[in-house]
Amino acid sequence: MEVGINDYIEAEHFRAICEDDYNVSRSCEWQHNSMHHIHNSCEILLIEEGVTDYYILDKKYHLDPGDILVISAMHHHVRYMHVFPYLRYGLTISPDYYRSFIFDPNLLRVFNTPTQEEYDKYCKKVPEDDFRHLVSLFKSLYVEQISDISINPMKSQMEKALIQEIAITLYRTFRMQERNVIIDPYQEERVSRIRDYINTHFRDELSLEQLGSVFYMHPSNISKYFHKYCGFTLNQYINTVRVYEAQKLLETTSKSIAVIAEEAGFGSINNFIRQFRVILKKTPERYRKDFRAFLSSSHNQGPPLQIT
Repeated sequence: MEVGINDYIEAEHFRAICEDDYNVSRSCEWQHNSMHHIHNSCEILLIEEGVTDYYILDKKYHLDPGDILVISAMHHHVRYMHVFPYLRYGLTISPDYYRSFIFDPNLLRVFNTPTQEEYDKYCKKVPEDDFRHLVSLFKSLYVEQISDISINPMKSQMEKALIQEIAITLYRTFRMQERNVIIDPYQEERVSRIRDYINTHFRDELSLEQLGSVFYMHPSNISKYFHKYCGFTLNQYINTVRVYEAQKLLETTSKSIAVIAEEAGFGSINNFIRQFRVILKKTPERYRKDFRAFLSSSHNQGPPLQIT
């Protein structure tokens, strides 16, 4: 089964990226509509046509046809398109979901944003057979995504099997080497619980001392292990989660900036605007205006391509 090009409602697509365990899509754009974005899912892009630049945490990744780009969850990114049409397959997948059945720390590395050096060496112009195999796996996963369990029994098991095969194929395609990754399962689990706590209590006052009292950990240990297993400092992660919530409110409501600042957990509107600009590189007002323009432009693009 082919994946329909732009076969989704844009607002629903944004919701699925943020809320569903995974989402497969195939998108094509015919005009510039650069968009700053951050979401709580990993994103994997297979580029079919077009040329574009992605900036991920301010680092540049140049994409041509046949390239593959992985963007870690909660990593701010923006794209600038140069050659049209820009056609790509996309898979977004929640870290909590893939970590529930992929346990090998080496295999989990495929869901991380590569360094610029790794990207230029391993992710550009990947072998055509590997690229087409990944497209085939995306298509199979899409079939499961839109199917009903009454028609496709063992749906959940098949979804997980396909995602695991995608991860292994990426691991081989990127020519990753096994590393002696030293993981302390006990500390990793504690950090996971702290991360989950922040995700649901981001509106509360959060600090190393407060989290230490909740999880019976010394603040310095929280700081050390959180950065080791999450890749963010604690404050970076808290602010990113709050900005992510504010981004969703800006996209889906007409609430004032002051109300959004409060609902996202910021103690003051000035701190909210400052952190929003640090992470998303623009003010909340500018983000809302650009997002609405993006949605409007997505309804006025050229005719769908018929590509197989």
